[in-house]
Amino acid sequence: MTKCNQLNIYLYKTQHVNKYNSDLFKRFLLLKEAGLADVQFQYGPYGKPFVHVPDVHFNISHSGQYLAGAVSTCSFIGIDIERIKPIDFDCIDFFMSEKEISYFKEIRLKEEKLDYFYTIWTLKEAYSKMLGMGLHMKLTEISMDNQQIKPTLKDVFCHSIRVDNLYRLSLICSQEMNLNVIHITEDLIIQELKHNQFI
Repeated sequence: MTKCNQLNIYLYKTQHVNKYNSDLFKRFLLLKEAGLADVQFQYGPYGKPFVHVPDVHFNISHSGQYLAGAVSTCSFIGIDIERIKPIDFDCIDFFMSEKEISYFKEIRLKEEKLDYFYTIWTLKEAYSKMLGMGLHMKLTEISMDNQQIKPTLKDVFCHSIRVDNLYRLSLICSQEMNLNVIHITEDLIIQELKHNQFI
């Protein structure tokens, strides 16, 4: 289990991202990080899964071959992972603030534009997931400035990293924490769940 100044982010690379693997992954996270062996998932008004256990916050995301997730007993969290691929930048008006668009237009190299696009997108999606709103909020009203959300919340901390140089992973939390990225396999998930007589 993690301490309140540290957060483990789990990355699970699989050939098949589906409901079964997603469910196993969620159960593994909650067992490993919160000691919860048998959980019943509930869903918020916008579809965010949660458990009726005080102070247990978790979130997962998937893209391409990756599932990413984290659990905290100290902080609200939101996570998003996206595979970086060429994209039509016409959609920036739907999620970037005026300040972000202005900065985006100043970027000359296409690779840097793409990285900025996915960094802003994943940070904003992680933030909306932390709040349990998914994409049901006006993302253009949130502005990222040096990867800090302004002015929505004072005590929100942003982290964004590249994974395999093909993915952008972002995590937002309500408490400052150091991140520890842990790569896991299906064998490890199954072994852990079997050991605890979950499957």
